[in-house]
Amino acid sequence: MQVTPIIVANTLLQNVQNQEAQITKLQQEESSGQKFQLPSDNPMAAENTLNLNNTLAGIKTFTTSAQNAQGWLNQTNGVLTNMINLWDQVLQTATQAANSTNNQADLNALANNVLQMQTNFAQMLNTQYEGSYIFNGYNTQNPPTQLTSANPPASALAATQGQLQNFEINNGVSVTVNLTGWENVGQPSGQNYLQTAYSDLGKLAAAIQSGPLAVQSILGSLKSDLNTLTGAQALVGGNMQRVQNTLTQLAHAQSDINQNLANVSGANMAQVTTQLAQEQNAYRATLQSGAGVLSLSLLNFINP
Repeated sequence: MQVTPIIVANTLLQNVQNQEAQITKLQQEESSGQKFQLPSDNPMAAENTLNLNNTLAGIKTFTTSAQNAQGWLNQTNGVLTNMINLWDQVLQTATQAANSTNNQADLNALANNVLQMQTNFAQMLNTQYEGSYIFNGYNTQNPPTQLTSANPPASALAATQGQLQNFEINNGVSVTVNLTGWENVGQPSGQNYLQTAYSDLGKLAAAIQSGPLAVQSILGSLKSDLNTLTGAQALVGGNMQRVQNTLTQLAHAQSDINQNLANVSGANMAQVTTQLAQEQNAYRATLQSGAGVLSLSLLNFINP
């Protein structure tokens, strides 16, 4: 077959067009960081990328939920720490009041101190996390305690039985983030340990006014209150550890998914940059050689 100038020109033009298309493709990969721009470029990779992105979105949703649960539990744990510290002071005061050497002025002062601690305990029960009351079950927008003598806080806590706030932190995995006082932490059946603790503070103040024997009779209940508060903190601590373990698992899963995404759809930037430079050099060489072969072609007017 005779090779005519037209055949040479057409072949050269086809090579130039192919090189331009390859350069455009590489430039798109370089700018986007993706191996393909349209699903039709690589249908299988596009489908895998979609599935991985959906999985990644689910992981991010669970991570947000777990972080919210962690914040709620951290707040609850901090309040319980304050309650336990307060109870150490309650027991010290009760021990002091059980001493028969106190005069009436001393007893009055100790009783007033206990009443102030009762108010402090009620304030702790009214703790909020991001605008939600953490000890009032589903009724998170209203305080569980009313800080007046006419409405003792204990009355509101009784309504929270079974009202647990659960956060879904992974597929099929939920964690309870609130306390209502009905959790089984060693208290007698049918008792709300938070309500009992609050009530015992009032009983202690009255006992102090009655004398050492009355105070001694309530010491056992006060020690039981401390045990239940400690048990509640242990319960919260277990949930905190569970959430932390889940967050670690989610972080590892997210890292794996991101790596898979990079393998499936991400461009190898070092390879793309090198290949792009090579294609551009080849493109310029093609234009230059074509201009020499076809001296009267339009290639003379193309600046490579």
